[in-house]
Amino acid sequence: MEKTVTYLYPDTDKAAHLKVFQDRTTQIKAFYFTRDSVKTVEKLESATNYSVYFLFDKSGDNDLTTVYVGQSKNGASRMESHRQNKQFWSYCIMFVTDNNSFDAMTIDYMEYHYIKKLKKSSQYLLDNRDMRTSVPVISIYDRPIIMSYIEQIDFLLRAEGVEFSEEYLPPTVKYYSPASKKYSAKLFVQDGKFILAAGSIIVRPIESSKEWSDDGRFFNRNNRIIDKWLVEEKISVEGQSFRANVNLSFDSPSMAGSFVTGRSTNGWGFFKGLDELRNT
Repeated sequence: MEKTVTYLYPDTDKAAHLKVFQDRTTQIKAFYFTRDSVKTVEKLESATNYSVYFLFDKSGDNDLTTVYVGQSKNGASRMESHRQNKQFWSYCIMFVTDNNSFDAMTIDYMEYHYIKKLKKSSQYLLDNRDMRTSVPVISIYDRPIIMSYIEQIDFLLRAEGVEFSEEYLPPTVKYYSPASKKYSAKLFVQDGKFILAAGSIIVRPIESSKEWSDDGRFFNRNNRIIDKWLVEEKISVEGQSFRANVNLSFDSPSMAGSFVTGRSTNGWGFFKGLDELRNT
């Protein structure tokens, strides 16, 4: 099925900082903007309508993207408080409708839906404190409309390279295991990502890493990520270690290896046979 997405750049000198895009066959409009562009977005048509939005940060140190899911009755006007109080995010993707047809019930359910979806996502860390365990009440008549909104938002997110679903297993997946049998983990490669398969055993960073020359960044980063995975139930406690409940996606095999070993690891050599991929 083919679709056309139309892009508008309100300021061509800052095209990488702000854009508006839409499948013109629907009322749903998306705004992509950096945290420094909040004031500009507020002045755009429809930008202060009822909205659901995602705050993102991609830190090279983390190798994983952090995302916060929110809702707002006044769209981009809500972002000013986030700009001041939430320091982690660098850009936002916000969804509204041209005719402001979202209402409080709709954005509440969509927020719940995406928090639930991100809890199972293999490549994002969820920043929300409220995990929305209670399902918002919606009528059987409203549900088809809201799900059609969600379907369109999913499409527009994919158009920007954002996919919240758990990493799937290819029909003929090749696994790479640690060269040392002391570790229990399996890695596969998909779409340029290095994915620890569900069931792999991971550990916290070794205590001595607190004293490394990186001022404890490795120790703090891996512990923070493990703590988030626990809250999201992506991993579960197994003795002194943790078992992955979902596939966990990384940009590099070394990051994956660091969670299997608790140490800084050359993933290309750690996973047996993986280095062959660099020569093909």
